[in-house]
Amino acid sequence: MSTNTIVNIFGKNYTLGVDEDHPADHVQLVAQLIDERMQQVKGEVRADSPLQVAILASLNLIEELMSLQKDYASAESEITQRTSRLTASLGRLFAEVEASSSDS
Repeated sequence: MSTNTIVNIFGKNYTLGVDEDHPADHVQLVAQLIDERMQQVKGEVRADSPLQVAILASLNLIEELMSLQKDYASAESEITQRTSRLTASLGRLFAEVEASSSDS
């Protein structure tokens, strides 16, 4: 069942739908973060309209997202490599243990 919540972004109220996947508290938090980013951009640059502020804030957020995605991919790759090395090491250890057991 979908309901609505009202959020305030950059001095303007918006009615947004909420549901199980996007509960009201989550939607409110997202709106708050967007508002904070827009207020930050407004304080840093001279923008003539709320649309310009929104576009600049969006560019900043996407740049941050892309950086985090790159960091995540790098960490994921490193974890995969370490897991492969550990698996290979365990395989060698098991082989040594089996060889020692069969020699006894």
